[in-house]
Amino acid sequence: MVDDTVQRVAWLPGDDLAGPRPSSSVMYRQLTIDGWSAREAGNLVARLQGLRTARQGWTVSEIDHLLFLRAMVDTGRLDS
Repeated sequence: MVDDTVQRVAWLPGDDLAGPRPSSSVMYRQLTIDGWSAREAGNLVARLQGLRTARQGWTVSEIDHLLFLRAMVDTGRLDS
């Protein structure tokens, strides 16, 4: 059975990698569908977002929360 509800994310050579990326949850979902464990997928998504890997792995909600806090600090709405 083919699950066509998740769009495939692929970057080709020459694509603008500085452009918008898919959300953390989309990347995580695609990796787990492709056979990565939850721990591996969470760590890879975190790494792509500029976070360090964690021994127990990251959840999508943890990654999104840290990205939110980073955005708040970057915009000056929260002191670091």
